[in-house]
Amino acid sequence: MLGKGAILCVFGFILAFSSLQIRMSRNVLSSYNNFNDEYLVSLIHHTTMSSINLAVNKVWATNIHTDAYLTVMNSCSSSTTISPVGLDTVRVKVKSWGYIYEEELRHEVRKADSITAYFANNMPISKYFWFTNDEQGINWITGDSVWGPIHTNGTIKTNGSPVFLNKVTAYLGISPDPSSSAAQFIGGWEIGISNDIPTDMSYIISAANLGNGAAPVNEKCKYNLPVTFDFQADGSIIRTVQGLPTDTVLLSDIASQNAIYSTEDIRVKGVFNGQLTMLTTQNIWIDDDLVYADDPLINPASDDLLGLVAEQNIYVTDNGPNNNHVNIQASIMSVDGSFTAQNYNSRPVAGNLNLTGSVVQKLRGAVGTFSGGSIMTGFLKRYRFDDRLNEQYPPHYPFIKSLRLVAWWE
Repeated sequence: MLGKGAILCVFGFILAFSSLQIRMSRNVLSSYNNFNDEYLVSLIHHTTMSSINLAVNKVWATNIHTDAYLTVMNSCSSSTTISPVGLDTVRVKVKSWGYIYEEELRHEVRKADSITAYFANNMPISKYFWFTNDEQGINWITGDSVWGPIHTNGTIKTNGSPVFLNKVTAYLGISPDPSSSAAQFIGGWEIGISNDIPTDMSYIISAANLGNGAAPVNEKCKYNLPVTFDFQADGSIIRTVQGLPTDTVLLSDIASQNAIYSTEDIRVKGVFNGQLTMLTTQNIWIDDDLVYADDPLINPASDDLLGLVAEQNIYVTDNGPNNNHVNIQASIMSVDGSFTAQNYNSRPVAGNLNLTGSVVQKLRGAVGTFSGGSIMTGFLKRYRFDDRLNEQYPPHYPFIKSLRLVAWWE
């Protein structure tokens, strides 16, 4: 009986361990399959990401809007389609796939991944708070506080400890090196990035032509005589056209398409209520405070937006009202000139130039002179980005080429 019992015990252990070995083999096989699955899924996803990055670079470098092609990388296949959506937006769709042999199923299984992204080719240049083609060797100095993204195609120069709250980019560099200067680059910095100031003003001119209709020049939104606009908080304007009687008009009546175009100098001041972009082939003069009726620093939901675009210069006039602080709220653009203070090197010390909005200029203009970190003539800069310009811009405001992500699905 003992012998039979021993034999039964041995067979029992053999059966038990055999069952355990089968289970362990199945677990090992399952783990092997899971590892291979995860590895392939990871390869396919990386292939998809690489393919869409290549496609986006192709859209940027060649400005191509329509294309379709296949690529192979990481032992995976990838199909890329580039197609236009409207006038400005491009859709990039990538689908990648690969195959794995499933031991348990005894055949190959297809794994796939896809990404669809929408990109806009253009960006209103007002999204940059400060944009210059050349900084002209002018320094940002102690006391300068700057909110908003800054870019130059030249070199950013600092002296002392100016404070930059948002990212600073410069094509030719930053001097002295940010790692050793006293300047504070709180939003970070980057060099080697270049872009061009836009020169196409056709959108503004077309809107002004449409708004002017058959009206005589100098009556509505087209001018060939010097004109002064004194904006009023109720949306009206005290208008003075050289050689004509001063009158009071409604912004909505003279600029129904939110655009004014002139071939002579424009002078502005007052409290602006509405949305408008003004363009002149000459100069714009800011004769006194120019602020919004609904201050965006107090009410971020303000819908007042003003764009000032001059093909020459934009001046802060040297006069009595402008010699004791100046407040400006607008998006300012000087296509071939500068934003500067008239007689900046000889006018009296005038306090702060408080600007809320954005500034674009070909050549950086000076607003004051300094010695040993102290102001000698003109203004100290207190420049702040209008945060609304992240999402909005003045009507018909010029665009730059800047590929940006609009939407992304994985």
